Amino acid sequence: MTASFHVRLGFENLAMSRIEPTLDPRRSSIEPAQPETSHSAPPETRHDTLCIYLAKQFIAKMGFDVARVPEVMRLYELCEVVLTRSDGYTFGILCMVDRNARPNATFSMGVEELRTIGQACLKYAGKVNGRTLPVSIQVLEVGPKSPDQATRLQAIKRSSIFAKVQPSAMIVDPVSGEVWSNGGVLGSKGPYHGFVEKIATAPRENDADLAPPAVAIAPAAFPVVTAALLLTLTAVFAAEIIFGIGPWTNLLQPSITTLIAFGGLTHNLVLVSGEWYRLLSGPFLHADAGHIAVNAIALALAGRTLERLIGPAWFGVVYVSGAVTGSLASLALNPPAIVSVGASGAIMGLFAAMLVVSAHFPSGAIRTGLQMNALYVLIPSLVPLAGALKGQHVDYAAHFGGAVGGMAIGLLLLFIWSKRDALPRFRQVAAAVAVAGGLSLAYPILSVLFGYQTVVFSTQLVPPDQYPKSNADFKVHAEELIARYPRDPRPRLMKASDLLNANDLAGAEREARAGLAEERLWQPILPPQIDHGLRVILAIVLAENRRDEALSTARPACNALKDGPMRRLLDERKLCGT
Repeated sequence: MTASFHVRLGFENLAMSRIEPTLDPRRSSIEPAQPETSHSAPPETRHDTLCIYLAKQFIAKMGFDVARVPEVMRLYELCEVVLTRSDGYTFGILCMVDRNARPNATFSMGVEELRTIGQACLKYAGKVNGRTLPVSIQVLEVGPKSPDQATRLQAIKRSSIFAKVQPSAMIVDPVSGEVWSNGGVLGSKGPYHGFVEKIATAPRENDADLAPPAVAIAPAAFPVVTAALLLTLTAVFAAEIIFGIGPWTNLLQPSITTLIAFGGLTHNLVLVSGEWYRLLSGPFLHADAGHIAVNAIALALAGRTLERLIGPAWFGVVYVSGAVTGSLASLALNPPAIVSVGASGAIMGLFAAMLVVSAHFPSGAIRTGLQMNALYVLIPSLVPLAGALKGQHVDYAAHFGGAVGGMAIGLLLLFIWSKRDALPRFRQVAAAVAVAGGLSLAYPILSVLFGYQTVVFSTQLVPPDQYPKSNADFKVHAEELIARYPRDPRPRLMKASDLLNANDLAGAEREARAGLAEERLWQPILPPQIDHGLRVILAIVLAENRRDEALSTARPACNALKDGPMRRLLDERKLCGT
């Protein structure tokens, strides 16, 4: 059987540049200049042009702010409004020309100069896998259209699909609400096209409703649950190596027998033998040192962020849910012979929940940071980029199942989490669920402890490839097998039968008692006929001089055997009470 474990690509630090205001812009306000009025005239009610209203919408809902970086100051000479957006990964620039305030105004900068400004701003963009992310520059002319407007702005576009600076242009007609843009790729309408189109045609909101949303965030705290999980996973892996069955190989890789003994997830033991505790025990095991190292890094990265955001109680719920749903998916989708171990299903649940709860935060650095960190792990872990690693199967089924479980809890959190609250509600309920999940581990722990000796004992039995093919072969090799595998009761049963036939009652009793000495260990893994045969032989030997002991010895066989040769032997000697 091949050990199935979960591995994902390594994590790299994403270079994120923080933008600090270094120079006051020429226009630090997005309010248009007001015409002078006579002191005797009544004051006019100010009504924002669509350009100014759009700017307020971009600030309130899309994470933009008034531009303050020196590299874009040149744009203030051409645009009423210049906004920038930085979330640590992407950097975007909006240059908005107000043709309602200045009907004849146009954006007259050439596309090459615009690209030069974008190149200067690349230092504010983040990096992924060592590659700097592109800078987007969008020019919006907002106001009455002119005949040559689209032709003139069509030139403001990216030089290629791989260009690091991505300029585009948009025309917004306040009268018709029509929006034209040239920034689309593969037939799309371009960035913010749908957002601008919706704002241009919908009834206006009050300024009071356009304040950037304030979201309460819990203060940083030590991730207690994450630390406890890391210590537990490390301790369990150490136990796999120290108390493993058979020698470990390669990079501290325990044997398959060890993984099964410690509670590895496998189809037959769960569905046939009813050992459902393996749904919880499997996610706490690992296949080698590299496997646990990768999972520990992933857990630490997810835990230090997500546990702070949603609190330790809900974090525990997400982890347990991902572990169980990952195990269920592995059980349902993998071949029956696979032994699945690893915390990756639970960890996928954490990153999937992180991706979903990012929607709780407004557009900006927090939301984008959560989304990028989550996707950076989820995409390579859910898409089978490699079918095998070091000869071992990567359990994408468990990855997918864990992600589904985490996503479900994430959606629940979005539903119950008020933006006024630093943490989701119902934390006491979540704590009870998380504690129940932790306490439920007691059952697999006890099951593993009680079953461990049985699994260890199974390694002392005659291997299947060395087992005699017939009774004749068994008789010939019985002595040899007893010498090599003294704890296996099967060759002792054959030897006891031969000695009984030879009327060597003392020898038959010796072998039968030796075979039954460890029956509590081999009963769960050997056919019941072995137990019945040894008891029948021992009862027959004891029947003449120790009748009471013979009856008690034979009783389990009498209860189980209703007919057949062994039942007839017992009945002939009245060892079943008849």
